[in-house]
Amino acid sequence: EMKRDLVHSIIDVGSGFLIAILIQMYIFPMFGLYPDIYDSIGIALIFTVISVIRSASWRWIFRNLNIF
Repeated sequence: EMKRDLVHSIIDVGSGFLIAILIQMYIFPMFGLYPDIYDSIGIALIFTVISVIRSASWRWIFRNLNIF
């Protein structure tokens, strides 16, 4: 089940990857930040990996502790 949870998390969080890049391209300049596309991809990738791990971990915790 952990493998299925990981796949689900990757699909779930992965959809935010492109949104994160777009936000960085269009919102960051409003704050005086101008990352190039490679920096934006790198930043988004870091947050995406962390988010996938966090999501899968919480799902595993809740399932194994029979919470909800």
